[in-house]
Amino acid sequence: MKAELLILGVLQGGDLHPYEIKRRLTAAHVDHYIDVDVGTLYYAVRSLARDGLIEAKGVETVARGGERTTYGLTPAGKARFHALMAERLADLSPRYHPLYPALMFLHHADPAVVADALRHRLREQLAYHAPLKALADHLAPIHSTGMRAILENGLAHMEAENAWLARLVDTLEAGDIRPPDYERARLMGLFPGGTLPPEYQQLPPPAKAPRSKPRSANRPKPDAKNPLS
Repeated sequence: MKAELLILGVLQGGDLHPYEIKRRLTAAHVDHYIDVDVGTLYYAVRSLARDGLIEAKGVETVARGGERTTYGLTPAGKARFHALMAERLADLSPRYHPLYPALMFLHHADPAVVADALRHRLREQLAYHAPLKALADHLAPIHSTGMRAILENGLAHMEAENAWLARLVDTLEAGDIRPPDYERARLMGLFPGGTLPPEYQQLPPPAKAPRSKPRSANRPKPDAKNPLS
């Protein structure tokens, strides 16, 4: 569950009802840098409650006679939070750029069309960089160390990406587009099935993140008296 760590993390600060959890995550703009749908949080809260990772702590009365259930972490939920933190921090799974499949066949494309598309992409990213930098500077006095690191990482990646795109556009405009040289690769013993530089061959495969204990293992037995079980 993508929202699992987010909910457990927010509840580390104290008991909250689902609306307040959603409000805090929305205020942090998590959907801008984490692949999660904030609208699914209510379902995620119910799922975590069924799994015994959070539990109802009380009920608040709201306008028009409605009620909101406040949830807090259970000991299993606290343990699960730390397991998920360790899993995320150890995750070295490769991140693939969405342009890479298209760039493989750049020599088959119309350079003018590709350059125009990349210029548009660059303009959009440059336009997004300025307000993001302004936001980071404005919120710097109140941000946690982790949130500051997220924004710094996002800005650094965006700046590197923009410089890379600008160089690629220059290459296209200069007409310096080459197809793969299979004949030379054969002469070098690289194709088909040739050897690669020893430095590359010695690289270990990307490490996989250690898998934390499945949540289902912590799930309590169904209780007919508990509507969330």
